[in-house]
Amino acid sequence: MDIKYFPISFITEKSDIENQISNSVVFAELFKTNKTVKLKHYLESTQYGFTASALAEGSHKLVRITDIKANGVNWETVPFCNCENDKKFLLKYNDILITRTGGTVGKSFIVKDCPEKSVYASYLIRLRLNEKANIEFINMFLNSYLFWNQIFDLKSGAAIPNVNAEKLKEVKIPLCDLEQQNQIVSNQLFSKEKQKVNSLYNLSFLTSSELKIQLKTIEKMRQAFLREAIQGKLVSNETSDGKTGADLLAEIQAEKSQLIKEKKIKKSKPLPPISEDEIPFDIPDNWVWCRLGELGEFRRGPFGSALKKSFFVKEGIKVYEQRNAIYNNHLLGDYFISEEKFKELKSFEVFPGDLIVSCSGATLGRIAELPPNSRKGIINQALMRITLHKKSITNKYFIDLFKGPYMQTHIFDKAWGSAIPNMVGLVIFKNILIPLPPLEIQKRITLKLNELMQYCEDLENSIKESKQYNEMLLQQVLREALEGKEKSKPQLKINKICDNNDTAILASYIIQELHTPDFGRTKLQKILHLAEYHCRLETPLQYYKKTAGPYSKNLENDIENLLRRNKLYDSKKEELKNSDKSKVNYLPLSGAKQINSFFTTEFKDQKEDIDNLLKKFNDKPMEFCEMISTMYAVWNNRLIKGEIIDNEELKKDFLAWDAQKIKFLDKLDYSIEWIKKEGLEPTGFGKYIDKQ
Repeated sequence: MDIKYFPISFITEKSDIENQISNSVVFAELFKTNKTVKLKHYLESTQYGFTASALAEGSHKLVRITDIKANGVNWETVPFCNCENDKKFLLKYNDILITRTGGTVGKSFIVKDCPEKSVYASYLIRLRLNEKANIEFINMFLNSYLFWNQIFDLKSGAAIPNVNAEKLKEVKIPLCDLEQQNQIVSNQLFSKEKQKVNSLYNLSFLTSSELKIQLKTIEKMRQAFLREAIQGKLVSNETSDGKTGADLLAEIQAEKSQLIKEKKIKKSKPLPPISEDEIPFDIPDNWVWCRLGELGEFRRGPFGSALKKSFFVKEGIKVYEQRNAIYNNHLLGDYFISEEKFKELKSFEVFPGDLIVSCSGATLGRIAELPPNSRKGIINQALMRITLHKKSITNKYFIDLFKGPYMQTHIFDKAWGSAIPNMVGLVIFKNILIPLPPLEIQKRITLKLNELMQYCEDLENSIKESKQYNEMLLQQVLREALEGKEKSKPQLKINKICDNNDTAILASYIIQELHTPDFGRTKLQKILHLAEYHCRLETPLQYYKKTAGPYSKNLENDIENLLRRNKLYDSKKEELKNSDKSKVNYLPLSGAKQINSFFTTEFKDQKEDIDNLLKKFNDKPMEFCEMISTMYAVWNNRLIKGEIIDNEELKKDFLAWDAQKIKFLDKLDYSIEWIKKEGLEPTGFGKYIDKQ
């Protein structure tokens, strides 16, 4: 049996993982020496649970998935139900309950003591053993990777959505008589093998723990640098012009007075003077304490019925959301309002250079600056807009200040709401004290923090690489311990070796078949990548990571020249309207009429597979192709390196490809499911795609 070690989300305690590994060693040995039977060999019966709602009172206790904890079931907190025909569902001593759906699929629990009238909910399956089985032997198997490998679909990385009773009965297990089962349970067999593997796991665990400590230390360093920055201890506080923070504050106040006089802004209630008791720490003499409200204009998003979902339209004026602040990405989101609705909500408009702040939940206090190319839009109810007096305080200094422990502590300490923290009202927020240094020092602090944060990031990346290597080494060692030395992977068959001319014919055929208005070089790159890897073609294209996904210079340098020389297609650059971007289009030449003939001749054995692939993308926009091509690439990379294929890991790799991949955040689960549904799951064919 092909046995793989992989992390299981609900098994996290060190002792539990050690137990899983020990059990796996035992059953790996038994699978090598004993005959195998199906689990039903040891079962008297299987039975699905009772479908009923939980009640405060009733005739029977109703144990649910959520009632089963690591240390057993607290029957006092288990709810009731009414079950008239309880014969099929009554629990008794040594019954085994297994979850059949949700995030804990396959988790098992042995019933040892329960109230006389107890039944179990429908998302559980009860296993009742026959006289051939020692329950502790079966329990060991159900808590081993020999079991998990059979109920997890390791090819796709997802647990089977519903483990039904029939599938459980078909799971393979070693055939052992009761005597051998008893010896195994009493730890009389395989003790040396277990000790060896657990020693290896402990060594890996210690390394992993040390790396986690190092990562926490780096985060503490970041916070320390930010703390020193706002206390005036990070850089020199000398200035070339002699200006002070007090001078800046006076300039802000003078500018405000002028705007009020010109009736451009309304006069606001004056903020209270700062008392000595309020000042939290000393700052340099040329800095000044001020209140947050003195540094700019602040606006919370519209509340209540002012901005309802029913107002949203398919295209129009953008509505900025929390995630734009959380992920520091102005492109995220697909909510829009009409021009008419925008006029009603114009006071909530945001402009390039404004700061937006997340105002609710665990991500309270996340801040981002809208760049020069951000769309016209308004903020929603979960955001705050901050417009600073930029002549007196820079956005970058303010963002560094805002992200630091001083401001974040203030924000969370003053937040209201116990379950979901919410930003305090503007009156309290604007009264928070802020240290204001001269403009020259603000810029100096920003430069120094950029340098130090880059240093922390480089350290963090190095530690994460070590952590990943440690995990890979553990998997390799455990794999060898569980199934012997790793067998060399069989080479996947190459269906066709293509030279530049063949690749040019393939490219021209793709252009012809998918020539929609949005088709250009970028989309061609993605489809060529998928055609090569999915249809197992070997081409001269050398792919590496680029913002929009797998990219090969050979397309532009070699293949497009051949398209032009053979009179198939010419390429022409087009500047896109209302954008700083451009697009390369393909224009048919006189030889384009012969593309079908060329393609059928050169790719006659691969034509059906390639056509089936192209049909899947016939009506898909370029961004969809980018998303699928990138997800395919990170998935295939993991297969090539022998890493675990898990949805969460795939999504992490996707987002780590390039910072701009965050725009696909909400669509990543869909992309994985789409690849599976369309039968495009990678096989580990081809070369690993890395940075250039």
